[in-house]
Amino acid sequence: MKRKPFPQEVSPEERQQILFYLEERFGIKKEVFEAYQFFKGATHYWLFPKTEKLFLLKKLSPESVGLLFLRKIKDYLKPTSTFLQRFGKYATKNIVQLDENQLKSLQENKKIPIELSISPGYVILRDENWILGCGLYLNGYLFSYLETKVMKTLTD
Repeated sequence: MKRKPFPQEVSPEERQQILFYLEERFGIKKEVFEAYQFFKGATHYWLFPKTEKLFLLKKLSPESVGLLFLRKIKDYLKPTSTFLQRFGKYATKNIVQLDENQLKSLQENKKIPIELSISPGYVILRDENWILGCGLYLNGYLFSYLETKVMKTLTD
């Protein structure tokens, strides 16, 4: 059986592009990620705490390491809901707070018509208490990328 290659650490240039995107789109400062390494696969990016013991993982040949935090979809980076739930507290923009009726409609239809004063693209969805995850705002519609279990918990 052939061993899978260990995920590659991103180049310094690619790291800077990712940090720029997170700050430009969500206002998350690059300093938040100083204690993390970024790894990549073909279309996925992972966050992993910086450690000198990383070489121990390489011996195990894992397919991934750390928290899946971005997916490359065509020419865009889409943050995962899990990443936004964990790091969204550092965001200062492109956050959409939804009320109970909007959440219910989003659960039923996977999208809702809504006019927002933000640029089109991925957004952080939240209710009055929690960051729920990722959505997409495009052409006057808000599309849900929330996990089914998150939506079910909100409407139970």
